[in-house]
Amino acid sequence: MSDPIELLLDPATAEDLRDALYNLGEHQAAGRPIPYMGTETSERLGALLRDLDIRLGGTGRFA
Repeated sequence: MSDPIELLLDPATAEDLRDALYNLGEHQAAGRPIPYMGTETSERLGALLRDLDIRLGGTGRFA
């Protein structure tokens, strides 16, 4: 693997990411509704997505 990208996650963000990926998988596999995401979860995952985009060479903004 060339140029790995590493992000450090606090436990709350790691749990949010795990839950979001699991819920997306269940939605894709069985049509299960994706549960509502609270404000704190949304903000944590938004910050993670921004950081990931920057490390991938993006601006950190999605529009």
